[in-house]
Amino acid sequence: MELKSYTAVSEYFGVSQPTISIAIHRLETEFNVELINRNQAHHHVKINQAGQLLYSHTQKIATQVEEIQRDLNSNGADHINFGMPPIIANYYFPELAITLRQDGILDSLANVEGGSATLLEQLKQGSVDVALLGSATPLESPTIESKVVAQSDFKLIVPPDSPLAQQTTIRVRDLDRQDVIAFSDGFIHQQILNQLIKEHSLHIHTSYTTSDIELLKQLVSRGVGVALLTDEAIRPADNVVPLSIQDEDLPPFYVSVAYRKSHVLTPKEKNLIKVLTKHIQAT
Repeated sequence: MELKSYTAVSEYFGVSQPTISIAIHRLETEFNVELINRNQAHHHVKINQAGQLLYSHTQKIATQVEEIQRDLNSNGADHINFGMPPIIANYYFPELAITLRQDGILDSLANVEGGSATLLEQLKQGSVDVALLGSATPLESPTIESKVVAQSDFKLIVPPDSPLAQQTTIRVRDLDRQDVIAFSDGFIHQQILNQLIKEHSLHIHTSYTTSDIELLKQLVSRGVGVALLTDEAIRPADNVVPLSIQDEDLPPFYVSVAYRKSHVLTPKEKNLIKVLTKHIQAT
């Protein structure tokens, strides 16, 4: 599929060209279907629809083989590769840690931090096994099992002395010409902000970019800029003013527990998912 040449494939594997032809013929015999367009010159291979379909299936099989290898290598390991964005961690984890410690799970967590978008890719690739993820829509993926456990709204946080602080609500267009504290790439908040900027043709100035939520709120409170943040991450002691955004096209913020469908969950991972779901839904 990739090299489109019998000669190139034989050189790649260090075997004779007839060996490649025999291997393909063996596949065609096994599945009782032609995979190669025989009308093409031998030096240039054209894969037909059946061949492309087989290739698609083998890609999935290769991924599952890698998953099996990871699971076997970690068999008996007493740790869980657990992904959690700092925004979600700051709000939920302090209380969660108490229950997780009581259940003997806390000291097994090998935490992986990052934005939700980054963690989702790591979950798909296998470096994270269970994750709490934020998203603008409920997660839908053929390879990921997920359950929404919480939903909240995005707010614009502004310093107390900002003219915007005198309002109770704002529109997205009020962000035009504002200095903004941005999140690093990989955070859902930043993806939403970028989407709003594009859809509403906003002109903003990014004063600073960070992945530290506490630093972001401190910078806002000192007048360095405004920021988009979920209401669950905002506390009275932060010295910022949260404003509701009235635009109907602004999505909510979903928090989901997620894991790979192909991953065989250990008893401890099953218990972790149960604790996360129960605790966050009750918060």
